[in-house]
Amino acid sequence: MNGVLDLCRLSGLSNEQRKIILSVAQNLQLIADISQADLFIDCLLEEENAALIVAEAKPATTPSLYQKSLLGQIAYEDMEPGVFFSLKTGKPISGSRGITEESGVMQQDIVPIKDSAGETIAVLIKEKDISREVQQEKNLGKLMKTTEAIEKQDVIKSIIVQEMHHRVKNNLQVISSLLRLQKRRTTSEEVANVFQDSISRISSMALVHDYLAQSGIDEADVKTLIKQVASLLVTSSTTPDQKVIVSVEGESVFCPSDKATAVALIVNELIQNSIKHAFLSREEGQIDITVTLRKQMVTIIVMDNGCGIGDSFSHSEPSSLGLQLVEMLVEEKLQGVFAFLHSEEGTKVSITFPLIGSQV
Repeated sequence: MNGVLDLCRLSGLSNEQRKIILSVAQNLQLIADISQADLFIDCLLEEENAALIVAEAKPATTPSLYQKSLLGQIAYEDMEPGVFFSLKTGKPISGSRGITEESGVMQQDIVPIKDSAGETIAVLIKEKDISREVQQEKNLGKLMKTTEAIEKQDVIKSIIVQEMHHRVKNNLQVISSLLRLQKRRTTSEEVANVFQDSISRISSMALVHDYLAQSGIDEADVKTLIKQVASLLVTSSTTPDQKVIVSVEGESVFCPSDKATAVALIVNELIQNSIKHAFLSREEGQIDITVTLRKQMVTIIVMDNGCGIGDSFSHSEPSSLGLQLVEMLVEEKLQGVFAFLHSEEGTKVSITFPLIGSQV
C-alpha cells in the first residue's frame, strides 16, 4: 500500500516543486513491487535537522520491513544521517546497511529529487531486507576459509600488500629527508615554513603506509592514524615552552587506503593550523578530536580552545594552500562535506563522509 501527504502543508515548496515530488510519488508502488523494497520520500523541514516523510509505498511482492505506516512521521538527523547528507548536499548514497525492526539487515539507497534549477527538494529512499544475502556472504566466507588454496592466495596477497606499502613508506621518508636538507640550507623563514608544511604532509602519508605495511591489509583504522598524526605534529610543530594536548576519542573506523590517506592529510592540516594560529602567545592549548560512525556515515569533529584556526581558515585568501587542500580532499577524495560549527570557545569544524557507496 502507498500514501502521499498533502504537500501544501510544506510552505517552503513552490507549486512546481510540489508537482515534481507528486510525479515521483505516483510511481512509488510500481517501483516498490519491482524492487521488493519499502520506498519513502522525505522533505527537509524548516526546523533544523528534521525531515517529514511525505510519501511511502510498501511492496506487495514481499513482506514490508515496517508493520505500521511511517507516513507523516518526522525523521531526525541523528537517526538518519545518510538521508540528511543527501538532502543537504544533493549527493546520492548507495549500499548503506542498517538493522531492521526484526534485527535483520537492510540496505538503504538514497537518491535526491531535484527541481528544474537543480535544487534538492526531497530524497527518494529505498530500504530492502538483505538478511538472506548477508547470510550467504557469511557462508561463502566460511567456505573460503576452509579452502587451502584460497588461504594460500590470501597469504600471498597479504605479503604483496605489505611489501608495496613498505616500499611506498620508504620512498616517502626519502623525500621527507631531502626536504629537511633543503630546509636547513634556506635562510628565509617563509621558505623554511613551506618546507616544514610539506614535510608534515608527507610524514602523515608515510604513517598511513607504515600502518598498512604492518597490518597486511588495504584498510586502516582512521582513529589510530589520527592519534599517530597528532603525536607527530605535537612533537615537531610546537615550541619547547608550549604544551599542546590532543585528545582523540570515538570509534574505530576502517577505511580503504585512499580514504585513510585523505583523512590523515586533512587532520594534519587542521591540527597544524590550530598549533600555528589558535594558541598564539599561549603556553597551553587543547585540541579534541572525535570519530563517530552511524549507518556508514563517518563524522570527524576537530575542536580547539584557542582563537586562531577559525579566522585563519574562514578568512584565508583563495590561494591558501591549507584551505584548498582540506576542501579538495573532503570533496574529491571523500565525497563529503567540510563545515565550521558553532562553538562558545575556540574553533570547531566537522568532516562528514559516507564510508562506502558515495557517488559524485
